Amino acid sequence: MKIRTIKYLLKEGISNTYKNLLMSLASLAMVISSLLIFGVFLMITINLFYNYNRLESQFEIVVILETDATSFEASDIEQKIISDERVFSYKRVSKEEAFSEMKEMLEDSELITGLTPEFLYESFRIHLKDADQSEAFVEELSVMPGIKEMEFPRELLEKLGVFFRWMNVGSMFVLTLLLIISVSIISNTIKLTVYARRREIGIMKYIGANDWFIRWPFIIEGMVIGLVGAVISFILTSYGYNAIESYVNRELISGSLEVLRVKSLDNISARLLLLYVIIGTVMGAIGSIISVRKHLNV
Repeated sequence: MKIRTIKYLLKEGISNTYKNLLMSLASLAMVISSLLIFGVFLMITINLFYNYNRLESQFEIVVILETDATSFEASDIEQKIISDERVFSYKRVSKEEAFSEMKEMLEDSELITGLTPEFLYESFRIHLKDADQSEAFVEELSVMPGIKEMEFPRELLEKLGVFFRWMNVGSMFVLTLLLIISVSIISNTIKLTVYARRREIGIMKYIGANDWFIRWPFIIEGMVIGLVGAVISFILTSYGYNAIESYVNRELISGSLEVLRVKSLDNISARLLLLYVIIGTVMGAIGSIISVRKHLNV
């Protein structure tokens, strides 16, 4: 295709958005609405997995030692933990540290009256790189002498894993369905523009213009509408998301009660904008191709 022809098609495609301003605005509204709904479900999906990974990293395995465990047994257990590649971090809690933590938690309670560190257990608090390896890690470590018991949230991990897997499947289904519906709506909206210019298409076919020469201005028109809609949708999504993030992360969360957290938009804004642009332009292009096909058969 010649450069002069490309310039002509680009000029026609862009100018058509102004010539048919009312229809262009209708299509633009559909693109924005579709991408905003898509963006809401996408943000929910992203934050579900973000919080699942955070919760996994916060789960800890507590290894409680026997009261009469020797220093050699404790050192062997610690060495085993240090040398295990699955361990991300660990903390050795002495009886004195455990007693100090208990005093802070119970404060002036009568429960700690007469209690001394000797009544408590020394322990290790372990965080693994992958929470899915918890069960195997516990089984291997539990056979070592000096260990009284080991605690970790096995059932909670399993339930959360199943829940988030189903949420992933459901989210992908909804997102795919939204894209299909969006293309259909945009296609029907652009059909009105094509129908208003059916006579012009017929004349172009009559004088010998090939199908793709006729299609391209409409495709470019759809891509321009999709691109503008993507940028506007991204701005609206960013504004709304930042407001929600600020409220949730600063107002609803406090210190150790941090159960849910919203992922910062700064970490995903570039990828989100790129995704919006790709989806918007592709939706506009596909909608135009579908719409103009019927009127090429003259």
